[in-house]
Amino acid sequence: MKNEIKILDVFYGNKCNLTCNQCDTRSDYVRKGQYDPTIEDIKRGIDLANEKFDVQKWSILGGEPLLYLDTVTEIIDYIRQVEPNKVLFFPTNGSLLDRHMDRVVELVQKYNLWVQVCNHFVSFKDQTRSNKVKENTRELARRLNIPKVETKRWWIDIMDYNSGSDDWQQFLARKGYDINSDTDEEAWIKDNSGVYYMEAGEFQTIQKFDEFGKPKPYTDNDPEGSYWNSCPSVFCAMLYNKKVYKCAALATLKNFLETRNALDDPDWQPYLNYKPVDLENCTDADVAHFGETHYCHIDECAMCPNKHTPILKTEEQVLPIYFKDKP
Repeated sequence: MKNEIKILDVFYGNKCNLTCNQCDTRSDYVRKGQYDPTIEDIKRGIDLANEKFDVQKWSILGGEPLLYLDTVTEIIDYIRQVEPNKVLFFPTNGSLLDRHMDRVVELVQKYNLWVQVCNHFVSFKDQTRSNKVKENTRELARRLNIPKVETKRWWIDIMDYNSGSDDWQQFLARKGYDINSDTDEEAWIKDNSGVYYMEAGEFQTIQKFDEFGKPKPYTDNDPEGSYWNSCPSVFCAMLYNKKVYKCAALATLKNFLETRNALDDPDWQPYLNYKPVDLENCTDADVAHFGETHYCHIDECAMCPNKHTPILKTEEQVLPIYFKDKP
């Protein structure tokens, strides 16, 4: 039996129209696409990941996919050739949906996509951008003619909350998600496709900065607490350059530190030495170890704080017009 990955994020690039502070794909600092993988490497990585792992759900993740429409369309088409029936996520910040509505509708209908709209503007004093995202999301659902459902159906029908591997059930028993709680989320579902709207007024801290503006890992030395209390991607692995990483923050760490001239900082070396699953050269033991640690902490989780440490998403924390050389 293959080792399970609940959600595998296929990384396509960093370019984004936002600069959300503490972005775990580093699109707040990596802005020009200089680390974007080639489409050939992405396809080869998909083949290898599908061969080595039981990928439960696929996702495309990076900056804003509507800035990469041709690239992500090619990736989506390829994933559907490899795996025609599983859930395939299309995350977006929703602010550009109105400009590309026809194209997104076509993609959802052709490839049976699940569009996840994350509203990063909900905590702004001026609600204009937030309201636009809400309107774009509802218009997308209307155009697709998909029925609205209770949001807990997302967990039950799409995330297989009540099924899955023993490891997944053990993870849920400890982590816990109240799928019956009142939320500001909305969902429209048709089979394995649909639209899901969620509000992200805060972003989880993944690094700190010293008095000189240099990035630093946290020094709590509590990887278990970091994973269970503050990890922004507890069940999402990332495929980047034909390697599988436990999280996006580890996958994009080298790129981020290079932009900050911090690659030689000794405090970061334990995390830069993290070994992803190199899909072209891995052993069965490498794959098994990743599977065994997919739903729990590893030593490298300690680079994040061991307590939930959110940052409120204000205009200054999200919009590029406020981005200077921010810490």
